[in-house]
Amino acid sequence: MTEAMSNLNLNTYMGKDIPEQESPKHKKSKIAAGILAIALLVVCYWVSSVLISEKQQEIVGELQTRQELTINGKADVINTWVEQTGQQANVLTSNPLIQLFATEINSLDGDNLSAPLQEQLPYMQNAITRFVQENNLVAAYMVGKDGRAYLASSGSPALTDDQRRLAQEGYDAATVGTTPLRETNGELVFDFLIPVRSAQINGSSQMQNVGVFLMTVSAAEKLSEFTRNSKLSEPGEQTHLYQRQNDKLIRINTNYAPYFASEEEALPLEGIKEFGARTLPGQSLAVFSVGADVENTALTLLRTVPVNVALQELETYRYVVFGLAASAFIVIVSVVSGIWFALRTQSAKDMAGQYKDLATQINAQRRLLGSINNTVHDLISLKDVSGKYVYANPSLAEFVSLPEQSIPGKSDRELFGDKVARKFAEMDERVLNSGQKTSEIVEVDKGGIEKFLRVEKTRLLDDDGIFMGIVTVCGDITDYIINQRQKDELGRKTISILVRMMEENDPHLAGHSHHMSEIAGNVADILKLPQQTKQTLLTGANLSQIGKISIPSKIRTKESRLTKKEMEIMQGHVSKAENLLSEMEIDQAVITAVGQMYERRDGSGYPRQLKDEEIDLSARVLGMADILVARVSPRSYRQAISVEEAMEVFRTNPEKYDPAVVEAFDSFLQSPEGLSFRDRLEEAAKNAKQ
Repeated sequence: MTEAMSNLNLNTYMGKDIPEQESPKHKKSKIAAGILAIALLVVCYWVSSVLISEKQQEIVGELQTRQELTINGKADVINTWVEQTGQQANVLTSNPLIQLFATEINSLDGDNLSAPLQEQLPYMQNAITRFVQENNLVAAYMVGKDGRAYLASSGSPALTDDQRRLAQEGYDAATVGTTPLRETNGELVFDFLIPVRSAQINGSSQMQNVGVFLMTVSAAEKLSEFTRNSKLSEPGEQTHLYQRQNDKLIRINTNYAPYFASEEEALPLEGIKEFGARTLPGQSLAVFSVGADVENTALTLLRTVPVNVALQELETYRYVVFGLAASAFIVIVSVVSGIWFALRTQSAKDMAGQYKDLATQINAQRRLLGSINNTVHDLISLKDVSGKYVYANPSLAEFVSLPEQSIPGKSDRELFGDKVARKFAEMDERVLNSGQKTSEIVEVDKGGIEKFLRVEKTRLLDDDGIFMGIVTVCGDITDYIINQRQKDELGRKTISILVRMMEENDPHLAGHSHHMSEIAGNVADILKLPQQTKQTLLTGANLSQIGKISIPSKIRTKESRLTKKEMEIMQGHVSKAENLLSEMEIDQAVITAVGQMYERRDGSGYPRQLKDEEIDLSARVLGMADILVARVSPRSYRQAISVEEAMEVFRTNPEKYDPAVVEAFDSFLQSPEGLSFRDRLEEAAKNAKQ
């Protein structure tokens, strides 16, 4: 170890007694020195202020991103719950008997019920009551266009005037609607308005609304669950629920009555959803807040965190920056003073004394820097040219559970184990070869607990440019990585829900996306595609049919061949899928794969008639997987074909299908896994035909 390296211990203390410096002899020199010191102090303060300001902007920016992601995620979760709750009524409102009963009631136009309808009334009453009990609802009603409830669940209170008015206003609606939250009988409830379509009579395809199914749902418990903080929430963060009313936001307390706050706590609509610092009514402390509306409802969420809590990290940073600035100021003043004293003295003895003073002051700065270094949470270390540690700060010693003084002389393997040591060795080699700083995220096993470190390495050179060692700074980003994983898991669950909704909405799509995903994943392995491309294929397969949600049900489920006009409408699902995925902020590679999977190499595909290499490889794989699964599945207007017959279509049409992809399909389907897949696919097709 070199002498320079041995002197790197920042906690080395010299004597505390500093000889009193001799005053300058000349007044002008004192004034000049004072002016320079003041100028230097101003510069140090200005630089510190700029750094602190930039750090504040960084903290606020990260807070804004986190708060916006959180509030939008909660809004999406509530919206999904509202949509799923509204769809529960489909079981009842799509029942032909209910539709026929509602159609006949609607045709009476205020006349008394006929004898047959009166006989059906108890059965209809029992059906709606059973639906309320099975779904744990508050009440349910079947309302006519005159606002009169001709069916109601057992024990339901009478409709209010507002309920009747809203039911009449939503009589001609095409989709499920909701009313604002209200308080009734000590409960916080939603009213759902579901249109009841007329029954198809004598083969007629013309359907119209013949009633409104009004469903009252208890909302307090669910909304309280959705607005509750998670384990990842920062201290002081809160999610508040508001309801839009005229030009104001009324706060809602979901835990206990009274559920609606007073007018004094109302917020203005304008500008409240934008991220910023503000003081809310009834609160004395300023908060950072951001809002988001819940689609298809009158609800708005507001995410808040006190300003002093959010900027707590800034206080520590301010102390560090000003401490470093003070250190720099003292060091520079000390150096300049030493040089100035050396030039003015004629005596070697006086010069030696002044250098002693300078050394004392520099050592004081070492103590200050050591104190700062001991307070930071990052793991800071220095290794010499042989790869042995010569310095480690207290945070690193605590992380590896060793005394600080025992670390010098140890290696990466002794501190972190073989796996991390190999990764550090690779990074060290890159630093040595390139001379540039390198950075990576490294996974570390700490006593059976998985930790993630952001590792940055750079060279340390002496004044002559000679390599002395490698400086390593590691930041613990475990919480951030876990948060990202949970976010990804939420994305996967959302995709799973969308796939299930599509398959339930279209019987022809049952299992379609799952089979596509299985083929695409195995073909990606055979083609040795990167993991990111494989993930694109898996996600694209699951979302490939999402655009068909926008296609009318009578076209999607038509049992005969589509007309030319219907085919044009059906093909429009590709553009709809691209728009939906863009709004969902899905990766562009997935959007490209889904948008191009119906293109063919000879330009005969749609929607853009792309050719050859203009078509993304992922789209070519998904396109063939889609055709294979679809052709093996039977339709009323055509017979299903076997997997081998479908593959023969691919092999004999190289102008349409990429031969390399066809070969990969063949390789998979001839493998044990592929043979099992073929059996399952053809068995599923056989069951669907029966």
